[in-house]
Amino acid sequence: MKSFGLLFVLISASSAAVTRWSDCPDLTGIPNFQLARYLGVWYEYANVFEVFQAWSTCGRVQYSDRGVKVGVVNEQINYITQNYGNVTGAARPAAPGDPENKADFIVAFDNIPFQDSESDEGGVPNYRVVATDYDNFAVVYNCKSGYIYNSESLWVLTREQFPDQQLVDDTYSLMENLTLPVKSLEKTPQEDCQKMPPL
Repeated sequence: MKSFGLLFVLISASSAAVTRWSDCPDLTGIPNFQLARYLGVWYEYANVFEVFQAWSTCGRVQYSDRGVKVGVVNEQINYITQNYGNVTGAARPAAPGDPENKADFIVAFDNIPFQDSESDEGGVPNYRVVATDYDNFAVVYNCKSGYIYNSESLWVLTREQFPDQQLVDDTYSLMENLTLPVKSLEKTPQEDCQKMPPL
């Protein structure tokens, strides 16, 4: 179960492959986040390489309402074995009661060492929605500070499995303006996804 194919696994990641020698950008999740509009199905259009996503294709994530938490199901097809895999977990606010209601979350997955998907505690976010229009695209980012260098994670999610190219171009321009590691993004294959369960 190669499993960690997408987003909210995403950044539980100390294995981000993009090295940033300068300081992490001063970015937080967007304020006044409308969680109800963010729920539902997203497709992974692109991401920077993550060890736990090696050989992952057809990335898809489903977010569901769990009250103060968000249920997470990350799905993918393993390119080598062509087997379907998924991982489940939960996202919780990194700063419960935040008056700005920023899109900063802590994502934890079931049965993954050192993660507690049942926890309600706040802390350092590992999943930040830094841009979204809710209906078409979302940009998820994290930058983890280290002693010598920092490491970045970045995902581009779209509502459509095959989004319009203009939307993609506009999203990449937006990320460049935010100084995100756009040149390190790799497009996620979304062809030959017949083994993905129907929605």
